[in-house]
Amino acid sequence: MKKIIFLILLIIVAGAYFYYWQGITTPTSQDESALSFTVSPGEGVDKIANNLFDAGLIKSQSIFKIYIWQKGLDISLQAGTYLLNTKMSIADVALRLSTGQTEDQEITIKIIEGWTIDEIDEYLSSLNIVSSGEFGKLAKQPISNWPFAFSMPEIMGRVSANRSLEGYLFPDTYRIFKDATASDIIEKMLSNFSTRITEEMVTEIKKQNKILPEIITMASIIEKEVSKDEDRRIVSGILNKRLDIGMRLEVDSSINYITGKNDPAAEYKDLEIDSPYNTYKYYGLPPAPICSPGLSSILAAINPMDSDYLFYLNRQDTKETIFSRTYEEHLLNKNKYLK
Repeated sequence: MKKIIFLILLIIVAGAYFYYWQGITTPTSQDESALSFTVSPGEGVDKIANNLFDAGLIKSQSIFKIYIWQKGLDISLQAGTYLLNTKMSIADVALRLSTGQTEDQEITIKIIEGWTIDEIDEYLSSLNIVSSGEFGKLAKQPISNWPFAFSMPEIMGRVSANRSLEGYLFPDTYRIFKDATASDIIEKMLSNFSTRITEEMVTEIKKQNKILPEIITMASIIEKEVSKDEDRRIVSGILNKRLDIGMRLEVDSSINYITGKNDPAAEYKDLEIDSPYNTYKYYGLPPAPICSPGLSSILAAINPMDSDYLFYLNRQDTKETIFSRTYEEHLLNKNKYLK
């Protein structure tokens, strides 16, 4: 009888601990939108917990208070205005409030769709957030050499171990601390990528007998090739058609990735470069993404639009994409629009 009672108590304690552990580590939602939250001077744990709950930033006032008391943080909570979000767990919120990481200690950075690792590095170093080359050195490490203190996001397990993070650092606007490290920024960007690639998207990719790296590589080309959202699905359809019929992709953006140039059209001499990224010389997709694609390009890669077109070009004056059904028609359009 005593053994049964002990076993029941053990189960209850284990269940309570699991419930508590889930409560302090599970975020309220996956929304990373920043919310301004103020702790006024003199506010105690009860008041702060109540305000956090009312703001939708925590699910349980009691678990928040237990965690604060367990960690001895009740005397460490600091007055100030903080930027929080519902993707933060109770442990994250408590850490932020107890270390005084207030809004004035944060800055906004904007990572542009289509940037490469090198371009992100250049941008961050221009703002004196990291030293030149620091971000690139980390982000270009093969995934098999994972150099970060944070765990690899599950979705990155779908990427070949010998590849870098090129293409998987999601372009977006981020709030970071002024003393953020390159690793901190990479963690935010990978976490955002993991959130943006939904289960529905992964399921659709599987239905097409494709894998995530193929989609992100195609999306990175679309991002560089087309500037308007409404044209991206059409170009996606064209590029997939070329793959299906055994035609080279022949995209200038992959040449520019090799050379580091940012010209609208690749130079003829560059078309002879012997590289798997040279889609004029080699068939199929490049071995990996050529930039960080935005969500519009990723969705276009997943949902290509069928059309009669096989060729396209971009007007440099209007950024309009001109489509052609035949090579002859394409040549006429080149003479008309690219003079």
